[in-house]
Amino acid sequence: MAEQVPVVSSVSSGPVPLPEVKAPSTEGIEVTVPAPPPLGEDALIRRFHELARALAEVRERKEGEEVVLGDDVQLDVLGYANGQLIPFSIRIDYWMELAPQEMLPGFADAIAGSAVGDSLKIDLVLPANYPVESLRGTPASFLVDLVGAREVKMPDTDSDEFLRKLGRGDTHEEVMESIANELLDEQADVLWLDAQNMVLDELASRTQVEIPPTLVDEEIRRRWMAAEGEALEEKEFSPEEKQEALDLWMKDPATRADVERRLRISLALKAVAAKDKLELRPEKAFEVLEDSAVAFGLTSAQLREALVDPKAASQLQNVAWHLMAVEHVMNKAKVHFEGA
Repeated sequence: MAEQVPVVSSVSSGPVPLPEVKAPSTEGIEVTVPAPPPLGEDALIRRFHELARALAEVRERKEGEEVVLGDDVQLDVLGYANGQLIPFSIRIDYWMELAPQEMLPGFADAIAGSAVGDSLKIDLVLPANYPVESLRGTPASFLVDLVGAREVKMPDTDSDEFLRKLGRGDTHEEVMESIANELLDEQADVLWLDAQNMVLDELASRTQVEIPPTLVDEEIRRRWMAAEGEALEEKEFSPEEKQEALDLWMKDPATRADVERRLRISLALKAVAAKDKLELRPEKAFEVLEDSAVAFGLTSAQLREALVDPKAASQLQNVAWHLMAVEHVMNKAKVHFEGA
């Protein structure tokens, strides 16, 4: 499925004017998707671990009980650096395996040995590949509430019983071959997403439109509210602290660039749909939504149930329009895959 871009008809809850857009040409779009790196052993081992973990025995840990590496832990997290909230760092009721985190070295080790119900302050240095470029190599502090935890007892992965439950072959070699094939299928899906994004970027580059900063601001505000704003309200942060957190999102160059790109794509698709007189019949809407629902683990019955709710149906209708327009543009584009 194509990455989600803002649906321009619902970007703002207020009257943010949309610019007039002339539909860009969809003729002659041709992209070449680079070949992916070879499938590595690390990826196979990670997937094997995930599959084995899904068959583990799980027990809820009680209030006051210590957690250990390998547990599942439920956390509320707030990150600070340079005396300010770290943008994109807020997590509420966040479940994770208590294991080393590449982006937060030492984070898991600092939590291990604490008890359910504890509040912690974890000091560390953000790594050189931290997503927020301006904070790389910066000392940071994370305030963590250990809300809940589950003890996880991993199965004996060398046993015949484990292989039977896994259902992927009678030997470890067959299991690993099954995993490799699964990962290759997923890699093919990712390559198609890459192709869609390259085509949409080309379409956006052909779209002559000035994106109003107010439109970018409103979309960032909507994203921030969903990701962090509601959590900060729940934690009873002051209006000044919430505004400070929002300002960090507003001023982040990568966030602004990504939002502007997605808005440009959305406006371009809307203009193409109007120019080519695309019609979204009910059966087509359900078809494109059903394909996406499968990717998110939803059944057709669950999708039909969501369509009964007027609010959800309106949102899904916008998503269906977007997906149909992407499909329309992709059918006109030529896509090549290196190494295919």
